Amino acid sequence: MFDEKLFLRPVMHESYLIQRLRAPESFRIGGQVCGNPFSFGGGLRNGGLSKDAMDLLRNIFSFDYMGSSEFEWGAVPAALRFIAEQASKNNIRVGVLDLEKGEQVYYLTPNKYEEEVKNRIKLLRKGKMHLEKYCGLDQYFDEDSKWAKETRGWLEINNGYMFFVDKEMFDKTCSLFGIKVAV
Repeated sequence: MFDEKLFLRPVMHESYLIQRLRAPESFRIGGQVCGNPFSFGGGLRNGGLSKDAMDLLRNIFSFDYMGSSEFEWGAVPAALRFIAEQASKNNIRVGVLDLEKGEQVYYLTPNKYEEEVKNRIKLLRKGKMHLEKYCGLDQYFDEDSKWAKETRGWLEINNGYMFFVDKEMFDKTCSLFGIKVAV
């Protein structure tokens, strides 16, 4: 099981688990609106997220299937709870990172991690980080691949930060956490 006490350390841990976030999508099963029932494989239902949490998130983003049990047993809700807790303490910084050729990535992170998060986003853009699963930030900007463009945001699970190429998704996520956005 995932240990939430690992978050907010003096020095960030290596980024290894990054959940891909896609545009909102919903399904109907038995007349009930729900998220993709296959997003979290054979682990906990909705990766451990409650029905209420999924109802809130469904209009903001959907979870891509990562194909690894590390994403299925409570890591995603733990990271989201951590971000919510930090936001409630006014300990979240939001910003926009201008990359090459006018590319922009929007991020939200605990205050003390901001500079390192910007560095990691730059490394991810260049495809220079080893992760458990494919991230796709580098290919989002470099390829015309429909598959690469389906990912619009990311939830980094090891340290609890998020980043997006979709401004609307970023704005809605910030609003969900009660974070005022001025970027």
